[in-house]
Amino acid sequence: MRRFLNVVPRAVRIVAEIVVACGAFIGPVVGAIARATDHHPHGPVGVLGAGFLGLAMGLFLGCVIAIWLLCLGFVYADAKRRAMRPVLWLLVVILFPNLLGFLLYFVMRQPIGTACAGCGRTIPSFQPFCSWCGHAQPMSTGGNAPQGPGSPGMGSVSAV
Repeated sequence: MRRFLNVVPRAVRIVAEIVVACGAFIGPVVGAIARATDHHPHGPVGVLGAGFLGLAMGLFLGCVIAIWLLCLGFVYADAKRRAMRPVLWLLVVILFPNLLGFLLYFVMRQPIGTACAGCGRTIPSFQPFCSWCGHAQPMSTGGNAPQGPGSPGMGSVSAV
């Protein structure tokens, strides 16, 4: 959970906390107002029950909205650090219904890029040079690195 929250921008985390606090404050107020305007004073829920019910509903609604905001903040920040278009992906996640936008984002996201040694901008890991300054990226020593014709594993036969 901490890794998720570290990706979310600090401003979005603060707004999410404010939304939960507002839900906890506004819920009992709305519950008390609804109870005061009720035309059946001897209903099954008393004034204390209406306040508690309002608090529970306000907290629930505040938490749902806060989780939604945190997820949107995560998509924006994660797309940005993966050298993708963060605003476009944020719009996809917001506009596609039934969480389909989140599914599309997680299926189509790129691997995390590396910082350019020349200018410091994020470069996708598959790109051989920086598109901003032209600095060449060092070759990775991972399993996808191209090998020469004489190197082991490329069809060469080694003498025993």
